[in-house]
Amino acid sequence: MFADPAVVTYNAVAKSLVRTGTGEEKSTYGLNDSGVIYKMDIGHSSKARNRAYAKYQRTAAVTDPLIPAQNIAIGGTATFSVDFPPQMTAADVVLMAKALRDFLTDAFLLKLANFET
Repeated sequence: MFADPAVVTYNAVAKSLVRTGTGEEKSTYGLNDSGVIYKMDIGHSSKARNRAYAKYQRTAAVTDPLIPAQNIAIGGTATFSVDFPPQMTAADVVLMAKALRDFLTDAFLLKLANFET
C-alpha cells in the first residue's frame, strides 16, 4: 500500500492528496485546494497481461472567454502506465519504466505538449 497522503508537486508547490478510496485493484487520492481539484488514481490489473498505472488529474475554474462574468471548469490528465507479461520480472519492469521516466525531460514534455513528434 502506498503512503497516505500521496504528495505531488505542482508548479514547485507540494500538494498532499489524502486517500479517498481503496479497492482491491485501485486507490484514489484527492485534494480540493480552494476550488482547484487534484486527483490521483494508482492501480493495476492482471489478466493475460499485467498493467500498473498512476493517473494524475487537475481541474480548475477559469474565466469563460465567451461570457467573461462566468467561470468554466477546465482540466487535464497525465498518466504513466506499464504493460507487461506475467513472465517479466519486477526488476525488468522497473528498469523499463525508469528508462522512459528518465527520457521525459522538461524540454521533451514541452515539445510533446506542443504536438511535436
